[in-house]
Amino acid sequence: MHEYKFGLVGDNLELKKDIRFDISDQGKIKNLSYEECENQLDLTRKAGNFLLMPGLINSHVHIGDSFAKERGYNKGLIDVVAPPNGLKHLLLEKISPEIKINGIKQATLEMISNGIIFFMDFREGGAQGIKILKDALKDNSIKYQIYGRFNNIEEIEHIFREADGIGLSSYKNLDNPIKKKLRKNKEKYKKLIACHHAEKRRKPKLFEQILKDNLIQILIHGTQLLESDLKKIKNKNISLILCPRCNGYFGLGFPPIEEIVKLNIPVSIGTDNIMINTPNLFEEIRYLSLIYKVLNKSNEKLYLSARELLKMITINAARNFRVQNQVGSIQEGKNADFFLINLNDPNYYSIPLPKDLIYPLIVQRTQTSNIKKVYINGEKIFERK
Repeated sequence: MHEYKFGLVGDNLELKKDIRFDISDQGKIKNLSYEECENQLDLTRKAGNFLLMPGLINSHVHIGDSFAKERGYNKGLIDVVAPPNGLKHLLLEKISPEIKINGIKQATLEMISNGIIFFMDFREGGAQGIKILKDALKDNSIKYQIYGRFNNIEEIEHIFREADGIGLSSYKNLDNPIKKKLRKNKEKYKKLIACHHAEKRRKPKLFEQILKDNLIQILIHGTQLLESDLKKIKNKNISLILCPRCNGYFGLGFPPIEEIVKLNIPVSIGTDNIMINTPNLFEEIRYLSLIYKVLNKSNEKLYLSARELLKMITINAARNFRVQNQVGSIQEGKNADFFLINLNDPNYYSIPLPKDLIYPLIVQRTQTSNIKKVYINGEKIFERK
């Protein structure tokens, strides 16, 4: 029996106390029970103030470039990551599989220590890139989905078979035969197609083509999209993944978070290229919160709540990638994927706290050092000494 003083339970991340549950032989939560919290939380107890949180989900990452940290410092987006001649791609061509594999392993250790139990990798290198990731993580507990890239039209079906979907770097180079092959295999394998779009520039004609073709289920970035574009995304039920700190790194601007909140679009968050950005989702949502306050300073009636920020890196992400029945929240029958933070740590110290303020407290104050234990499928895979 697992027992914890506090926890965020269910898809709405409701704060509960005295949480108890068992873990099935399949690593799922069973016999879940809890009590309602008082209106004031006492965080001055000497011990036992552990908070149970659902494992975090990184909705967009390029993990294969982990070996090349800071090689893109003070360089532009096109120079660093644009295929085929961006610095990242030239390095990926030259570096041995062994170095790439070791970089992937180290990056997953960092993600786990940050509370991330699931990531969506956008895989360069065609079939070989997919193999490298699978080889690197064959003995690793972390969960992941692979969105592969094809080098030619003949490779498309193989990528669909071996990966969880297709991750396009851009929509602009797709001719009609490629689109036809993508549509056929998307329907055959029932998998997702994601695409980077509007990261550096808004491209209205290309955006309208994406909507017309109805191939893409997930858009990455959308940094330059307007409110009118976002309404169309919502109407088409296309998921949107934001990468705020990566946009800031390259000086591309801010994601349209003010309009996203206004339209109630359930976005999720990715940390993008590890060569330029740390895979830390708490840093991501803190940055996004500050962006929102700057962009929304004239409208005090509309706000971005801390609970909604936490949903972006848990249940929203699970829904955007169609895995909400498995992960994304602490719930009966879902996988026992969670982590514990210690509310007795000095950075959380406070006079009695109204319980609704637990959400901004977590968002604003949580550091990697506060994450004490991480579990996947009920098995403890990380403990901070």
